[in-house]
Amino acid sequence: MKARVAGKVPPAHAFFDLSDYAGPAARWLVTRLIDSPVEPMQLTAAFTVAGVGAGALLALGRLPWLAAILLVLKGFLDAADGSLARARGHPSRVGRFLDSDCDFVVNVAVFGGLAAGAMARGGSVAALGLALAALVSAVLQVSLYNHYYVLYRAQTGGDQTSQPNEEKSAAYPWDNPAWLGPLFAAYRLIYGWQDAWMARLDRWAAPGVPPLTPAFMTAASVLGLGTQLLVTAACVVIGRPLLAPWLFVTVFNAYATLLLLIRRQQRRPGAAGV
Repeated sequence: MKARVAGKVPPAHAFFDLSDYAGPAARWLVTRLIDSPVEPMQLTAAFTVAGVGAGALLALGRLPWLAAILLVLKGFLDAADGSLARARGHPSRVGRFLDSDCDFVVNVAVFGGLAAGAMARGGSVAALGLALAALVSAVLQVSLYNHYYVLYRAQTGGDQTSQPNEEKSAAYPWDNPAWLGPLFAAYRLIYGWQDAWMARLDRWAAPGVPPLTPAFMTAASVLGLGTQLLVTAACVVIGRPLLAPWLFVTVFNAYATLLLLIRRQQRRPGAAGV
């Protein structure tokens, strides 16, 4: 099976990223936008509109097929914005934090839409609790994957726009400090505790932080945001939108726990890697 080059690690260390199903189409788009006036942050704004639009349709209980398309479109545009910045040789800390902050806005809109739609159809307040638990579970799962992805990029000499310690990382010369400060403050509020928790969990699972392997990264990519969007879109299409949050709370949380246990096995001398 040929690895999908995610664009953030050197080709020799590429892994098959299951959450990057939109990557090939996104890179096709990038080749057509690279000399255009379109800016990466405009793509970020577009994926935010698509994601929030999907959440609104889910809340209204209308046009589920369009909501599913918008979720997939969100993943496609999300894969393109950073790729466009890297293709132009201008990765951006401003874009990095804007992307993450907007991801959270979309997550809130989608899970809120799922809950609102279920309650409008006569569901109980339990739907709201399920959506809230799923929102927390989903963002933590993505944070775990991102933690490993950032470590893997540092390990392989890949893209350094994201850092294991965001507090100490420097801005690029072209980053606008008027944007960077507020966006980083929002990121720190939303994700700072998650990053610290994921680092602590990984230190528990693998003291000394042994090197990550491409196979392990492929396994971890199941927890990526792209996978979550695709799962949610599929559940919407089959007419069972609340199945998605249920899966994130149960199956995906169990899978994340399994990954940590596998990582713990890797720390043992002579243990086989995943």
